[in-house]
Amino acid sequence: MSKFKNGFLHAFLLLYVFVTLYPLFWGFQNSFKRHVDIVASPFSLIKNFTLDNYANAWTSANIGRYFVNSLYISVVASIVTIVLASMTAYALTRMYFPKMNKLVTGVFLLAIMIPAGSLLIPLYRFILNVTNDLHIPLYDTHLALILPYIAFGLSLSIIIIMAFIKSLPRELEEAGVMDGLTIYGLFWKIVLPLMTPAIVTVFIINFLGHWNEYVLANVMLSKEALRTLPVAMAAMNNGMAMNYGALLAATMFSIVPVVVIYAILQEKIIEGLAAGSVKG
Repeated sequence: MSKFKNGFLHAFLLLYVFVTLYPLFWGFQNSFKRHVDIVASPFSLIKNFTLDNYANAWTSANIGRYFVNSLYISVVASIVTIVLASMTAYALTRMYFPKMNKLVTGVFLLAIMIPAGSLLIPLYRFILNVTNDLHIPLYDTHLALILPYIAFGLSLSIIIIMAFIKSLPRELEEAGVMDGLTIYGLFWKIVLPLMTPAIVTVFIINFLGHWNEYVLANVMLSKEALRTLPVAMAAMNNGMAMNYGALLAATMFSIVPVVVIYAILQEKIIEGLAAGSVKG
C-alpha cells in the first residue's frame, strides 16, 4: 500500500511538472521557428531552425534597450531595499526598545497585508504633485519606479531578515564588543557577512517582483525609451500583424535570466527562507 501511495504521488508530481514546464518549452522551441511555421503548426517540433527572431527582437524591437532598463531598475531597487531592510532589521532585533520595536514591527506586518494595487491611484497623484508643484522631476523617470519598488519591498524584506538575525548567536557580537567594535562595526563586519542566505533570498524576491511588474511601469512611464521589458512586450501585441516569433524571443529574454539566477542561488534562497523557523 505504501509503495502504491509513493508511486501515485510521484506520478502526480511528474504530471504537475510537465503541466508547469510545457508552456515554457513550447515558447522556447517556437522562438526558433519562422513566423509562418508558428502559425501553420504551433505545436510541432522545429523544422526550419532560425535565430532571426532573437536578432529582430533585440535590434528592431529595441528589446535590448528595454532589457537594460528593467535590469537597471530591478537591481538598483533591490540593492537599496536590502541595505535599508538589513539595517532596520538589525536595529529591531538587537537594540533593546521593547515597546517601540513591537510597534514598528507591527506596522511592517500590517504593511504586508495592504495590496499594492490599492495604492496605485494615490501614488500616481503623489508623483504628479511632486513633479508639478515641487518641481522635482519624478514622473516619467526611472525614479518613479525605483522609489515605490523600494517602499513596497521593505516590509517583507525586513521580516525575513529579522527572522534570520534572531537565529544568529549573540556570542559573536559580544566577542566583537570585547574587541572594541561599535554598533556600526558589529553590523558591517560581523552580522552582515553572516546574513548572505537571507540577503540572497530578499534580493531574489524583490528582483523577481520588480522584473515582472507591469501596471506601475505602464502608468509611470510614458516615454518609449524608458519602458521596461513587460511593458514593451505588451506593446508588441499588434493583432493580426503581430510577429509571434519576435514576441516569443522577447519572452525568452525576460524568462531565461530569472530562471538562471534562481537555479544558481536556489540553495541560498531555501536556507534564507528556512532561517528562524526553529530558533527565534
